[in-house]
Amino acid sequence: MLLLKTNIIHMKKLIFICWVFLGSLLAVHAQNIQVENLKGQQVVFSEIIKGDKPVIVSFWATWCKPCMNEMEALKDLKEEWQGKVRIVSISIDDARSKSKVPSLVKARKFPFEIYMDSNQDLSKKLNVQNVPFVFIYHQGKQVYKHSGYNPGDEDYLISKALEYTKK
Repeated sequence: MLLLKTNIIHMKKLIFICWVFLGSLLAVHAQNIQVENLKGQQVVFSEIIKGDKPVIVSFWATWCKPCMNEMEALKDLKEEWQGKVRIVSISIDDARSKSKVPSLVKARKFPFEIYMDSNQDLSKKLNVQNVPFVFIYHQGKQVYKHSGYNPGDEDYLISKALEYTKK
């Protein structure tokens, strides 16, 4: 009986190690995926998240009210993060609704870098299941992720990203 319990514990450890390894492989693979900027140019995700400044990557959609609330709140905090943190917004609107993205961004005057993931290749590789979904990257590595939005989340998000400006 003791031998059986020991084998189960070892099996659980092995499964966990495999799960972590697979997750890291998917994250690395995701960095090679291209998204489209508002000019229609393809940009590799790893180029977007590189650099010394922390990068907040927000996945959103035009039809998502919490996404719009989050982006408006982040826009309102522009003076706190501008020049210290980059904010990148990636729309997951599909081919039918992606044409709405440029006009919405312009009308709302979002001061972020905007990209589109119309086929949702990147969001799938990063396991984004619902929007809004936010990641923080520092020096190309994912250091934080959060799903959903409640008023006040933006303050925590900015403060979390600013922690990496000191490192």
